[in-house]
Amino acid sequence: MKAIIVDDNQKARKSLTEQIQRYCPNLELLGSASNIEEGKVFIEQTKPDLVFLDIEMPTGTGFDLLRQLPVIDFKVIFTTAHEKYALTAIKFSALDYLLKPIDLEELLLAVNKAKETAKENTDEEISRLKIQTLLQNLHAPPAQQQKILLNDPYGVQVIFVDDIIRLKAENNYTQFFVKDQKPLLISKPLKDYEKILPAQKFFRCHKSHLVNLSYLQRYDRREDDVLIFQDGSKVPVSRRKVDVLLERIKLE
Repeated sequence: MKAIIVDDNQKARKSLTEQIQRYCPNLELLGSASNIEEGKVFIEQTKPDLVFLDIEMPTGTGFDLLRQLPVIDFKVIFTTAHEKYALTAIKFSALDYLLKPIDLEELLLAVNKAKETAKENTDEEISRLKIQTLLQNLHAPPAQQQKILLNDPYGVQVIFVDDIIRLKAENNYTQFFVKDQKPLLISKPLKDYEKILPAQKFFRCHKSHLVNLSYLQRYDRREDDVLIFQDGSKVPVSRRKVDVLLERIKLE
């Protein structure tokens, strides 16, 4: 895979370059750019397979760079020193990111993932869909629903976050129960989705269950503490979570 780096910080570019050259023999690093203007030209000239893209740069953001490109036919791994709101939009869009200083193990995982997904026939269309979803979510008005992309064995599913009724842990997989469609089994653990789904809506009522309280119809003590949802499903609630749940319901 041909790769480039777009980052305004010289030390960050040098460090990432050294890591790639030393530990990623299957990546051909074509060079780097220090701002979005240089990055745009470099991408159009070299047509890379993978771009390590800094989020915050003096003349704009990595997102601004993506908006300027007529075609996005490459993988993106975002790099940033800031744990900020933008990372949620990145995660919603099933894209990868690395926090600076970049951990070698995380780098290798992200690169291996990019290499594996590059083998898919629908790779270009999926990459475009992920970037489009990211850009939409970044600037969606508060009243507009956000979308989340879920990788399945055949591609990606685009789901409105507000349509998710509940999630259930299945070992290292997560089963999604979504309004008006069949359940989806996704190869990520429940804890990953607990971190990114909005806490004001979703509640971890049990070690195996994360639920959208917007769909909660009833809390019932008669059946060993269960939650009953609008679709008729029943979910257990841990005894230690009952008081928190009741407080949340009062505030809803």
